[in-house]
Amino acid sequence: MTHTEIIKTPTLASTRGGSGNSASKMVAWVASRGIFIFTAVLLVFSAIFVNGFASSVNIIDVFHRASAIGIVAIGMTFVVISANYIDLSVVAQIATSGVILMALSPTYGVLGAMAIALFFALLYGLVNGISVGFLKANAVVVTLGTTGIGAGILSLVTGGTIYYGPTGGPIDAFGDARVGPFPLSAFVLIVVAIVAGIVLSRTKFGFMIRSYGSNKQATRLAGVNSGGVVVGAFVLTALAAMIAGFVLAAYSNTAVSTMSEGYDFRALAAVIIGGNSLFGGRGSIFRTFIGVIFISVLSNILVLSGFSFAWQQLVTGAVIVFAVALDALARKAEKR
Repeated sequence: MTHTEIIKTPTLASTRGGSGNSASKMVAWVASRGIFIFTAVLLVFSAIFVNGFASSVNIIDVFHRASAIGIVAIGMTFVVISANYIDLSVVAQIATSGVILMALSPTYGVLGAMAIALFFALLYGLVNGISVGFLKANAVVVTLGTTGIGAGILSLVTGGTIYYGPTGGPIDAFGDARVGPFPLSAFVLIVVAIVAGIVLSRTKFGFMIRSYGSNKQATRLAGVNSGGVVVGAFVLTALAAMIAGFVLAAYSNTAVSTMSEGYDFRALAAVIIGGNSLFGGRGSIFRTFIGVIFISVLSNILVLSGFSFAWQQLVTGAVIVFAVALDALARKAEKR
């Protein structure tokens, strides 16, 4: 074999390196852009093959049901990007705001009830944020604890009572309102997404959240009040959960302490499936919005196809595991 032939002959290591590099690029590409393609394919597939999906009644129902989940998910995006994983207490926060709105509106008026709900939302956000941001407690454990406390107090105070709003009242009117063919709640979701997107991508606070999620130590050394950043992330999540509670209560014109069960799971699913990294530092509100559409359409397909709620949970859980594994592989590939 000549010298030239030796140069042209690839070694086993170089072959592996090339294929490994291609695989890494593919994983990174799918983790970054795959959700957009998957969502588009799912929408086209549903419109063509799922009976009843493309009807105006069903589309409106999908928007209605996606609104509350989407608002919660958008708020939770701040906590996830700050590398604090999840706020489990959104379940209690949603129910608290919804029950306060329906139960206290007859006495204090709608605006008065909203103001009281705002107080409790800020309380939730501050307790969670201070515990995690300044006391360095584990976010999952803290928010699991505040979930238990909040849900327990709400259950004791209400005794499981279902609160109904007056037919034709302002809350009921909001729940039934349309802008053209679309429910008003969908526009609330869009407004929340736009405002949150500006905060996360165009403000100093949003930059600090992403910076802290990417590298906590470097952010602290830069003189950033990291505890304050974490508090801010949890407060924004609590405010979003409060708005979601209002929307959810208005949708049915009722509220009960168990009205938001499973919302933590579905909101987290939308955040992760949208391509936001559970490890923090990477993501956007737009990605969460796409994740909300994907989850809502997927759930709707399963319902229209006659699958039970258990199957919906199973499929959603499997998609979450896939998304988290893909994110972990993408991060590993980036470090090579």
